[in-house]
Amino acid sequence: MNIIDVTGPIRNGMWSMGELFPKPEVIHQSGYCEGFGEYFYTEIRGFHAQLGTYLETPAHFFGFEKSFFVDDIPLEKLVNLGCVVLHVNKDVSDLSVHHAITKDDLLSCGNAGEIKPGDCVVVATGWDRHWMDDAHFFSRSPYFTYDAMKWLIEKKPSIIASDTPAWENLSDPQGFFPEFYANNILMLAPLVNLSQVTASRCAITILPLPIEEVAAAPVRAIVTEG
Repeated sequence: MNIIDVTGPIRNGMWSMGELFPKPEVIHQSGYCEGFGEYFYTEIRGFHAQLGTYLETPAHFFGFEKSFFVDDIPLEKLVNLGCVVLHVNKDVSDLSVHHAITKDDLLSCGNAGEIKPGDCVVVATGWDRHWMDDAHFFSRSPYFTYDAMKWLIEKKPSIIASDTPAWENLSDPQGFFPEFYANNILMLAPLVNLSQVTASRCAITILPLPIEEVAAAPVRAIVTEG
């Protein structure tokens, strides 16, 4: 069995969502306790539910009273889930361009026909190489066109995932999020190391932190092949 950790690391200087959420800061601290002596701990400032790689429910879009929370998802729906990783053959390295992932890009993936209802469908672009580029990782993230996302939704996946953090083009909105969330599809993003996944079909395990009543939570995500 080949085990691939597709979870992005949380570290100082990593990408952030600009003014939307606090910028994370990992700080080593120490203290002194009578009877124990000196002790050491780590403080994570700016910690929030969409830090690093996270899983998100439609409650993020519809509101806390109109959808379900992450802790409502049964673990059996997140462990060894059927998964198809679509490796998009498009050069997105030019940071001066806001690249679009189109339906044709998805259809050109050799394993596009392997997707089954209930799968986790992952779109890989190689964008994870910019994980430590806070100036561009979020702001210049490749986005999905409406036709691309509609095609993904029509495959009836339980989860759609990618290595990109911003799926919508805020300057030219594609408008697919109402349809995406209305289908109760979970979002998993952004992932890393997807270039290591070579099987046409694999399995993915997603373990969110057990934080109650949240619309999203950081996760550890593992892909297995074989």
